Amino acid sequence: MSRILLVCPEPLGHRQPAGIGIRFLEMQKVLQADGHAVTLISPPITPEDLLRHSNDADVAIVQGHIANDLFAHARPIPTVVDLYDPFIIENLHYYESRGSEVFTHDHATVVNSLLHGDFFLCASESQRLFWLGMMLAVGRLNPMAFDADPNLDALIRIAPFGVPPPRERAAATEPAVLFGGIYDWYDPILAIDAIALARESLPQISLTFTKHPNPELTPQGKLTEAMQHAKKRGLQFVRFEPWFEYERRGEFFERFALALLTFPQSLETELSMRTRVYDYLWGGLPIVSSSAPGTNEILTRYRCGTIVHEATPRAFADAILRTFAQQSTMRSGTRDFVREHQWPEALQPLRDFCRKPRIDTNKDAFAVRMQVPERPPSILARLKRRIGGAS
Repeated sequence: MSRILLVCPEPLGHRQPAGIGIRFLEMQKVLQADGHAVTLISPPITPEDLLRHSNDADVAIVQGHIANDLFAHARPIPTVVDLYDPFIIENLHYYESRGSEVFTHDHATVVNSLLHGDFFLCASESQRLFWLGMMLAVGRLNPMAFDADPNLDALIRIAPFGVPPPRERAAATEPAVLFGGIYDWYDPILAIDAIALARESLPQISLTFTKHPNPELTPQGKLTEAMQHAKKRGLQFVRFEPWFEYERRGEFFERFALALLTFPQSLETELSMRTRVYDYLWGGLPIVSSSAPGTNEILTRYRCGTIVHEATPRAFADAILRTFAQQSTMRSGTRDFVREHQWPEALQPLRDFCRKPRIDTNKDAFAVRMQVPERPPSILARLKRRIGGAS
């Protein structure tokens, strides 16, 4: 068996992980169950940490911007780059508020990861095609790779999100709706206005948002807008609560009858694998959601939610009321989903690689060289990047 180093870009010390942290915690469980010796590290991470842990590892798994430090400071070992979170696309939303540096940093990180990784994971077929296009651009999808494996499975495979084993849940006693954390690619105002309209028919209905545990790493513009909107209108049914502990989120979900997701249509919508969809269905919550390819497929196949194609408060209010009326049937669909999306099956490509880790000896054959700026960034610029660069 292998000695595995998991390098998570999200701080885990507060025990309130978001999607990336959840994925790494579950990777740890699955790989340990396979008999591997697994070390999981998360920020703060020093170059010395990376060198020390990599000296005792046979394979590394990394995601996001921390990969830059791993490739710069760790001993070269077979490395899996997890691309399930297309942060370079998500972070396009920050150009207006934070300028071009976010994209410059993201782009350099992606190119660096694609050049140095030995094996890659993504979350869907659309993501796989997107990343293969990027790999073609940097020379990782090349004649040698294609000749050895025309399907490119040795280069990149799909490993979507998963869920823990099923759990029984108590039925919610109130018509409470959970939205969850607010990122800047969501539309919380639409959600608030939809619930306000739904209250005309169901006066007890409420809406809960959760505050991100790492606000210093994740811009909170839309959260601020939502809080101001609710305060200005005096909407007491809108609640903003702290993030919940991962191990206790099942109890948290029991407070709610269904979940709501509202977001505009964009490339981010096309490519994202929404972590909360998996987590909410595991918690037994039917979902009312804006249209998105991956989410649509799940909600339709398992009949566990309602897709709304019209981005108006009235359309969402009507969908919420219909879903409340069908929630018992839809909860049966959530149980079917949970049975078919267990973490060990979702992470099978990763498990296969860790059993036989390898360095891609041909990765430099056609690789495009990164251009190094003539003058390195200032200490202040590097500090700002480290504080605000993670997705």
